[in-house]
Amino acid sequence: MFQRLLRIAAALSFCLLLSSCTGFDPVLENLMSPPRLTAGQKEIEEALSAAAVTASPILKYPKSGDYRSAFVFYDLDQDGEEEAIAFYASDPNDYTRACLLDRDPAGQWYSPCEISGADKDVDFIAFANISGRRSPDIVIGWSNPDEEKMTLGVYTYDTEKGNRPHLNSLLSHSEDVSFNRYLISDLDNDGLDDIFLLTHNTNSSWIKMVSYIGYNVGVTDDLPLSDSIVQFAGAAAGRLFPADGRLCIFIDELLAGNELVTEVFTMEAGSLTPVIFQEMEQPSPDPVTEESRPSLYEQTRRPNTASSGEPPAPVCMDVDRNWVVEIPTARPLPGYEDRVNDESERIYLTEFHRFSEDGLVRVFAGAFNRQAGYRVEFPPEWIDTVTVVNQIENGEWIFIIYDDTLRRPLEALSGELARVRVVSTSDYQDKFLESYIRLCEPRGAFTYYGYVPRTPNSTLAVTAEVLKNELFSLI
Repeated sequence: MFQRLLRIAAALSFCLLLSSCTGFDPVLENLMSPPRLTAGQKEIEEALSAAAVTASPILKYPKSGDYRSAFVFYDLDQDGEEEAIAFYASDPNDYTRACLLDRDPAGQWYSPCEISGADKDVDFIAFANISGRRSPDIVIGWSNPDEEKMTLGVYTYDTEKGNRPHLNSLLSHSEDVSFNRYLISDLDNDGLDDIFLLTHNTNSSWIKMVSYIGYNVGVTDDLPLSDSIVQFAGAAAGRLFPADGRLCIFIDELLAGNELVTEVFTMEAGSLTPVIFQEMEQPSPDPVTEESRPSLYEQTRRPNTASSGEPPAPVCMDVDRNWVVEIPTARPLPGYEDRVNDESERIYLTEFHRFSEDGLVRVFAGAFNRQAGYRVEFPPEWIDTVTVVNQIENGEWIFIIYDDTLRRPLEALSGELARVRVVSTSDYQDKFLESYIRLCEPRGAFTYYGYVPRTPNSTLAVTAEVLKNELFSLI
């Protein structure tokens, strides 16, 4: 029951977020009023109304990324003052337009130009240094509610003297720039950002690199990806090793069979170069046993541990905050291997690994409670020895030493080491705080508490301070 309340509260919080700063499909836009600008920004809204090609512009909201407002502010011409880009449509079925708003010498907002977008909605807007100009380039992902793919747009705000200010498209019109997921990064450290587009169809998938080629922006390289991709689960850029300045793209892919794998690419001499790649990876003999061992690609294979309706997990991340991206694997905790009929009840040990040419080296292991928003790291001696009992009625995870009594049912509490409970404000009880410690500052309506037995009877025991300061963290 408590887990259900957690999910409902999270959904309500997300809806509140959507009402103020995210994109809506046309139906929802008719049901909800757009957020109103502050009094100081009222004239911006009036400038849009005056410039729009319709008397009743419908505001459109980017659905993802760092900018979720219909009015996005950024200093596009590097004059120390922010301009605004406003997204709107004349009709729910029309293509979205991007209207640029600037100030005249008297400080009044007006629109020097606008463009028609490539589709009905805006998935994201970002700013990057693609072309090397003094001013930032504008990257927009145009989307359609009826299609999975997006269309890329790259623009610059041209204010050169002698020309009327305008938004100039930098993309070559002959390029196929549809995609399912994207990443912007300067992989080769040349001072210019590149855009990496990930695309999949029924029988093929690929990665494209979009770069500046002297006069416009176009596809400069592409490589095939796994041919079994159902969807892209994640994309991250980071280093391979702590002391290595080389950057890579880590692509998490959901395959048929509800499994995840990771492919990794870097850049050499301006071209994409595979590091972990399905088609080039073959099993190789172990130098010690001379037996065949899985390829690096196969070593990244893991189950999708996310519940139904949640984004696939686990995905690559900088788990220990050392600027290196680690690759995850996952396996059921002791007692959950094949003894839980409902997959949603299975709890996993998630391990993150640093890349090595000889294999993946573990740097972190722990249990992730994504619904409650926290993780608990496992000390090395806990791995394969400690498991988790989920007390659904109160939202508590109990960490215990595994033994055969846990097999049926998963309720035995012998060898208890620690507990973590999430408490909503409405469930606050003074008596609850007598034996538990607060693990962190409250997040929204929830507070996180931990408990460690006062008289631990195992060499695997941890203190309350270790649980709070070393093992527990929010995600």
